[in-house]
Amino acid sequence: MLIYLIDDHQMFAEAMKTVVSGLIQGCTVKAYTAAENALKSIQQETPQLIILDLEMAGVNGLMLLDILSQNGKNIPVLVCSGNLTDANKQRVMSAGARGFLSKAEGTDEIKQAITAVMAGQSYPAGAEHYIDQQQQALLSNRQRVILTLMQSGMGNAAIADTLCLSTNTIKTHIRLMYNTLDVTSRIECLNKAREMGLLDTQ
Repeated sequence: MLIYLIDDHQMFAEAMKTVVSGLIQGCTVKAYTAAENALKSIQQETPQLIILDLEMAGVNGLMLLDILSQNGKNIPVLVCSGNLTDANKQRVMSAGARGFLSKAEGTDEIKQAITAVMAGQSYPAGAEHYIDQQQQALLSNRQRVILTLMQSGMGNAAIADTLCLSTNTIKTHIRLMYNTLDVTSRIECLNKAREMGLLDTQ
């Protein structure tokens, strides 16, 4: 079993890697301190689980959840964060995470969370109730992913590579977003998206 651990705090990542390796028999844990590096590896292999921090520089946890929801691999994600507000719980579950876990939890809870998520269940029990069933996106899921990658500073070619799409397809989606948001440039598009709550303010 291959598990990815993505957290930009190296000391925590290494400590968590040791803990998970000891808890889950026969697993290989790869730790990444940048989501961008993990994305490159995912193009070459498919982990059976991703344990993901939320607050990271560059591509953050929510951005990565959006990207993973569009790459077709259906990799289960367990969010492990020190900032699990109700709003963040709702956001991560609505973005496709299987569950969430506080960084303050002990080894028993870590093992329970991993076991549940690997079995196709949510963690903790009832976490799926945080999914916002009423959320009506102005943009398609793919367009929102492209938007988050634009916000991270990626150009069209890099976005295309990340999502395994052609550059022309990315350009078409961006043009459609411009029309929907009534803007004419990348900067205007990002600013309007932030104003409308379609992107995190950074």
